[in-house]
Amino acid sequence: MDTDQAIDSINDSFDRLVIGARRTIRRSAAALAADLQPAAWPVFREVVRAERVQVGAIVSALEMDKGAVSRYLKDLREHGLVESARDEHDARIVWITATADARDRVAALAAEQRVRMHQALAGWSEEDIERFAELLDRFSRPAAVE
Repeated sequence: MDTDQAIDSINDSFDRLVIGARRTIRRSAAALAADLQPAAWPVFREVVRAERVQVGAIVSALEMDKGAVSRYLKDLREHGLVESARDEHDARIVWITATADARDRVAALAAEQRVRMHQALAGWSEEDIERFAELLDRFSRPAAVE
């Protein structure tokens, strides 16, 4: 296979991965709340990842419109998944955190996803899995995908 064929194959693989990622996002959002919009999932994951975050940081990290992030946060708050609190030293700062229940649900979802990934990679050697993780991480860094 030459480089152009390999790149075409990579693009085809990414098309399949995007479809699978959308399915996973829909499933994950529904596991948190049956009527939660899948588009709120990345906002929620950013809150969980950061542990305590301001709206502006979510906007920057996800490169989303501030209004959209605010709407998703409102929805997440209404579902009891995130909470907000003023900073104890500067009342202008509002911190967003995941609720304890939401963190427990995310941990359960992560365990389920880990099982699915183990199943998908069942025939792979430990060396292949580690190399794949390394290459995928390297490729997915912002400089590589922009």
